[in-house]
Amino acid sequence: MLSTQDFLQLYSSDSFVQLIVNQIAGPQPHIQVKGLSGSLDAVLAAAVYQNVPRLCLFVANDREEAAYLQNDLQNLTGREILYYPTSYKRPYHYEEIENANVLMRAEILNKLNVAVSDNLLIVTYPEALFEKVINKRSLLSNTFTVKVGERLDAQFLREFLLGYDFEINDFVYEAGQFSVRGGIIDVFSYASEYPYRIELFGDEVESIRSFNPETQLSVESVNQVNIIPDIQNKLTLETRESFLNFLPTNALLWFKDVELTLEVIEECYEKAEKAFETVKSGDIQMVADPNQIFETRRGFLNQIKTFKTIEFGKRFYFKDTNSKSEDESGPSNGQRNETKMLYSSKPQPSF
Repeated sequence: MLSTQDFLQLYSSDSFVQLIVNQIAGPQPHIQVKGLSGSLDAVLAAAVYQNVPRLCLFVANDREEAAYLQNDLQNLTGREILYYPTSYKRPYHYEEIENANVLMRAEILNKLNVAVSDNLLIVTYPEALFEKVINKRSLLSNTFTVKVGERLDAQFLREFLLGYDFEINDFVYEAGQFSVRGGIIDVFSYASEYPYRIELFGDEVESIRSFNPETQLSVESVNQVNIIPDIQNKLTLETRESFLNFLPTNALLWFKDVELTLEVIEECYEKAEKAFETVKSGDIQMVADPNQIFETRRGFLNQIKTFKTIEFGKRFYFKDTNSKSEDESGPSNGQRNETKMLYSSKPQPSF
């Protein structure tokens, strides 16, 4: 019996997969794949990734579908598939912020900004992309990096953490906490799944390792850790930009439904405008305009046009060169915007 990895390896050399791989290397900015059903979209994406290992952003129709896609891709590739969620349920209702989601978003931004990100696989959905993020320069300038073998002033790190509202505790168990015990510093960054233990020999960093806060057992040793504050609150007045600005220029954008994504962003923006009118007339001060912190339909569309896209749902957005109407709801006027339509007749896989 074939294992999942054996099956994927065989499928990666399939002629249809190779056709898509060739189209990715070609000049067409948009590729459309028709006839996928069930988990075949994940199988196809994983097989293409085997041939073209570059950063891929998968945009599902909603959070539930994104979770299923993440699970399928993880089972197929055996790799960590990052999940990029929305941080709150309603615009300007900051009391409804989902802290776990804020941490996941910060972790991904950190990976994209300061780590090698060429082969990351990220799954998301329209509402998550609707929220703009802190700009890359501000994120980098507010990141404190600790490396093995380098000198570290423990007192300076302590003041840095306190200045960013980290809480000093005897033991760390959630993001935003740190502890100091002699030459051992435990810190739980807002961009990490686990806290890190930094061990000093004098003023030199001897070792860094992540650990489970419940068991205190080590998870893995690393050469460096990037400590990031709560960017959702501490850096709220910083300039925001599209999440897509963090992606490398050769990233592949996989869309289940481009039009649905644009519709959701447009609907969310209209709700944000109404919420803004309500909060700015109340007691809350210094509330940013919606266009500063949220995506518009047109702005997001212009962003995705700069990447190579693969549409793999049941309806398709981008038109070919024979399209007679090229307004905001499609390719911009006068733009040569070739689209390649590919057809799949492969059977649905069973896991």
